[in-house]
Amino acid sequence: MRFLYLLIFAVISSHAVFSQSTFPVNGNRNPNNNYIAFTNATITVAPGQVLQKATLLVKNGTIEAVGKDISIPKSSVIYDLKGAFIYHSFIDIYSDYGIQNDSEKNKKSGSPQLESKKEGAYNWNEAVKAENKAFEGFNIEHDKAKELRKNGFGVVATHQQDGIFRGTAALVSLGLESPNESLEQSEVFTSLSFDKGSSKQTYPSSLMGIIALIRQTFYDAQWYENRLGTKEYNITLENVNRTKALPKVISVDSYLSALRADKIAKEFDFKFIIKGNGDEYKRVDEIKALNSAFILPLNFPMAYDVENPYDAMNVSLGEMKHWEMAPFNASMLKAAEVPFCFTANGLESQSEFLTNWRKAIRAGLSKDAALAAITTSPAQILNLKYTDGTLKKGNPANFIITSASIFDKKSIVYENWVEGQPHIISDRTNIDIRGTYSINIEGIMQYDLTVEGELDKLTAKIKSEDSSKPCTIVLKGNQVSLAFASKGSKEVIRLSGHVSDDKSRIWSGNAISTKGDWVKWGAIKKKEFITEKKKDSSEVMTHGPVWYPNMAFGSEIKPVAKNVIYRNATVWTNESKGILRETDVLVIDGKIHKIGPKLDLSIIFRKKAPEVEEFDAKGMHITSGIIDEHSHIAISRGVNESGQANTAEVSIGDVVNSDDINIYRQLSGGVVASQLLHGSANPIGGQSAIIKLKWGETPEVMKIDSADGFIKFALGENVKQSNWGDERKVRFPQTRMGVEQVYYDDFIRAKTYKDNWTLYNSKNNRDRKEMSIPRKDLELETLVEILDKKRFITCHSYVQSEINMLMHVADSMGFKINTFTHILEGYKVADKMKEHGAAGSTFSDWWAYKFEVNDAIPYNGSILNQMGVTTGFNSDDAEMGRRLNQEAAKAVKYGNVSEVDALKFVTLNPAKMLHLDRRMGSIAEGKDADLVVWSGDPLSVYSKVQKTIIDGVCYYDAERDQELRKKVSTERERLVQKMIEAKKKGEKTKKPEAKEKQLYECESMEDEGYEIN
Repeated sequence: MRFLYLLIFAVISSHAVFSQSTFPVNGNRNPNNNYIAFTNATITVAPGQVLQKATLLVKNGTIEAVGKDISIPKSSVIYDLKGAFIYHSFIDIYSDYGIQNDSEKNKKSGSPQLESKKEGAYNWNEAVKAENKAFEGFNIEHDKAKELRKNGFGVVATHQQDGIFRGTAALVSLGLESPNESLEQSEVFTSLSFDKGSSKQTYPSSLMGIIALIRQTFYDAQWYENRLGTKEYNITLENVNRTKALPKVISVDSYLSALRADKIAKEFDFKFIIKGNGDEYKRVDEIKALNSAFILPLNFPMAYDVENPYDAMNVSLGEMKHWEMAPFNASMLKAAEVPFCFTANGLESQSEFLTNWRKAIRAGLSKDAALAAITTSPAQILNLKYTDGTLKKGNPANFIITSASIFDKKSIVYENWVEGQPHIISDRTNIDIRGTYSINIEGIMQYDLTVEGELDKLTAKIKSEDSSKPCTIVLKGNQVSLAFASKGSKEVIRLSGHVSDDKSRIWSGNAISTKGDWVKWGAIKKKEFITEKKKDSSEVMTHGPVWYPNMAFGSEIKPVAKNVIYRNATVWTNESKGILRETDVLVIDGKIHKIGPKLDLSIIFRKKAPEVEEFDAKGMHITSGIIDEHSHIAISRGVNESGQANTAEVSIGDVVNSDDINIYRQLSGGVVASQLLHGSANPIGGQSAIIKLKWGETPEVMKIDSADGFIKFALGENVKQSNWGDERKVRFPQTRMGVEQVYYDDFIRAKTYKDNWTLYNSKNNRDRKEMSIPRKDLELETLVEILDKKRFITCHSYVQSEINMLMHVADSMGFKINTFTHILEGYKVADKMKEHGAAGSTFSDWWAYKFEVNDAIPYNGSILNQMGVTTGFNSDDAEMGRRLNQEAAKAVKYGNVSEVDALKFVTLNPAKMLHLDRRMGSIAEGKDADLVVWSGDPLSVYSKVQKTIIDGVCYYDAERDQELRKKVSTERERLVQKMIEAKKKGEKTKKPEAKEKQLYECESMEDEGYEIN
């Protein structure tokens, strides 16, 4: 032991005492009015512009110069940063730092209210808060600022993240002591979102309601700006107009909502900056076409713990693929030349920011682009006056000093300077002392010391012979202190000393023994600290293919139209020709070109005959595609806008979800088109969307071009809220009498509204200048379309008395009911429906599932058909939608409807109801090639769909479906193994949870708040 003690001190005596250069070299850390020179550093002036051994000169919080040959004034404070790196501090333009946000708390308290309870001359809807100004409510959050600075941020744009219109954001610095000093730009953008926030008003209750409210507010602001002859003052609209020159940032929950936001922007002739959700990679081409800048989150999803195969079943393929693809989002957008920046918003912990930022680089984003996304790009996107995100003369002295390249995962942020004020993140003078040492304390004994942990959070253990004890350890600069209990005693031995060199091999100093004596001690390193062996996380990441849509049964390549001749089939034409045996159907350029037996292509289509594929359909049946007149599939975040009795302004067309798996499922049942209807919560509901089920396409491509507009009305229990619960009785009407009055009141208002516009439009330009322009009302605009026979009504209905009532209202107000849907008491009023001109879209055999359908009978469809009413069967249900052919067959059983007419219940007749029979619903030359190839009789429960063709494109093929099932299984297993491997490498995982996708029906009231795949 004595020999070791002498050896240690012999080694010490042969080395100079360790002394790392501390900075500043001369002067203090926070000088006033002095030049500060940071020398010998690697300085990144801007992304891609790096200077070696360069100098950054700062004075009064501003950059004076940067370069390699900078003349340093004599009075300068000099920081020798040999080996260190300097970058512009990071900029986050989507933050809520310093803003009190009670939205989550408020969401959970209070009862629903119909009217706003906000006092003052504000907007009628509490979710519209354009008057909010972040700079008025901003306060320093010291702990949050410290955390942000630790991760490299120097300035953020912050705002109140509550509501639909959220007011303006302020640009604030993160290093100054008071709000007065921190505020850099009072208003840098105005913020919107597709999230209602904490408002307790019943309206809006859905995404389509939110979109309608945004549009109406912008129209209100236009009217308000140009109003004449009114004393109305509206603080909210004042601020919408006051800030209209500012950039507009909107937060969305999916790429689909990014497309929705762009539609709003185009309507009002501006561009949104879109705060995305990280799934833009799913439709890069469409995202690029928006020509919008994006603010991208780095909250990548955690891997699932899928080692248990039963747990793995609770994770959808879409979720697995998103986990894999999310880190590649930025690199894919960069490749498509979509401008973007990053935000830390949405991260559970700020400490994840740099980790995930580097992960995006490993996923293919170039280092220069990654650095630009947190420095120059956010400044450019908002056109900031404060800084352009570079270290150039005249810019604020906002920069970070790091131990190594910021791209290196081992890089430590030493300091973050904000406007020339330093903030120490990690002491640059700290030495890495981790390892195993032999300690000799003079006159006591020898110990083994092990030091581990993080550099800024060291842990230590002391060991003598066979006992091991914890040891407290503190390192400041090269000064170290230790304390531990002596062997066989609770008394503490305390050591103080210094580390002798930059490799921390030798320690020495003085100790106080348990007797109170001062003694010498020394330590020598025996073993280097070895971190836990993990696979290098800096490896380049790879991913599988993106599918359209990026989920089960998606495809890497979208299907395309083909010229095909289907030969030798039994063809159900739905025309006067009836059913044709051994017949060919020729499809050219998405249209039905020719029908007949043994068609000779060399004569009919000589030039392109070699291009036509042949499909032998012998023994098979071909029908026109099934059309579902009443469906609720493929809708995002709410099928009912239940906030008001009249919501004619909302549109399902705004919230079509092209990634709903029910589209593919219904293709497998021969459905080619659906009317996506609003629910039945209101007497006057929302506008419908009529789509073709083009799986893999986007919502706008799916919509049927030039289709007439339709709207959902409703009668019965739902609209008077008798089944909504006690808390849902704040809205008129509450009785069936009230429902009738709603119709009269609203159509009378619509007639007045139309008259006002007619009068205004009849005036010449000179007279108009003296008039107040009528206020555009999207709700009444839609009712005027009904009066003008430009929009048509589908009405949810059950009871005979109410059906009669609505036809009477329609006749007296000058409009017609196009279709009564459900209409389970239609057999009682079939003659009146025929006289009125209404069609009936009903269920095949539903009855007695609630009180108002107690009189329903399965012969309803047959009786309506016999009376000459255009009759169809619909689904109103995602599951039933894929077996409507079997629903049609029930008409044969109940009422002896012919097989030909029964098939028309789900093909030609719904086409007539939707005014699409000129192009769909039957197999005739010139019509859209919307066809279904069946294995047998289409009304048989044993027949299966072989192909579903829309506009000549095969979107479902039974053989290909089997291949897709195998492909899905293979892809799932690949991703399961990848997640298991990620867990082995130390990545955090989460346990899968069983979750059920919301399947909407007429009465569904939920808005799940996010897109579901």
